[in-house]
Amino acid sequence: MQKKKTIYIIILFLIISCIFILSYKIYINRHDDKLIKEEIEKINKEIIINDKENKQEEEIKDDKNEEDNQKIEQEILTLDFEKLKQINPDTVGWIKVDNTNINYPIVKTNNNSYYLNHSFYKAYNINGWIFENSENSSNFDDANTVLFGHNTNSKTMFSELRDIYKGMLGNQINITIYLENNTINYQVFSIYLEKPNSTSTISEYLNDSIVDQMKNKSNILVDIDVDKNDKILTLSTCNNITDDRIILHAKMIN
Repeated sequence: MQKKKTIYIIILFLIISCIFILSYKIYINRHDDKLIKEEIEKINKEIIINDKENKQEEEIKDDKNEEDNQKIEQEILTLDFEKLKQINPDTVGWIKVDNTNINYPIVKTNNNSYYLNHSFYKAYNINGWIFENSENSSNFDDANTVLFGHNTNSKTMFSELRDIYKGMLGNQINITIYLENNTINYQVFSIYLEKPNSTSTISEYLNDSIVDQMKNKSNILVDIDVDKNDKILTLSTCNNITDDRIILHAKMIN
């Protein structure tokens, strides 16, 4: 009898411990989600110089077609890089993916682990931040420049790559990388799931075989010519549903 009572007490203790741990994790997730959204709002308010009214006025001036309006929106996005670097000296650029909320500064440090759990303000946060592969050039002039970001529950960072993968945003997706003294435009040509231990997708060196693999794996059909001489931007995030990663490739078009 005493033995059974001891077992029940141990089981009860384990259940209570599991509930406590789960509750704590939920609290941390919600707390960090709230903080990361506050940081994003603060960055947008302080760093994006042009305001919403000016952007709308510029869009109205050209009503030829949606593509022209998108180009105008890209052209008038003006960023205060001096202030960005004052907040975080690791800043190397800014990424904007059309028709998504992916609109963030990009950071880079000497490893690919720090920004997995630190925000732009270098506070510990499970959502991390968008960061460039430590092996890549900050000028985005490598054959394949890779950016990493989490697929978050807060729908921030690279979470909307899921929608692109599912084809929910169509197959004409533009990405703009803003550097301090340059703006680079890319067009998405492939997105697919890849095993986490695959290195070919983040290789700094490309050949025709690797590029063909990138194109052929795509979950959406995109008719864009790409070869080993093109400069490619790769975005990488976790899938969450499986252990695979969502990999997106875009070709530099300017």
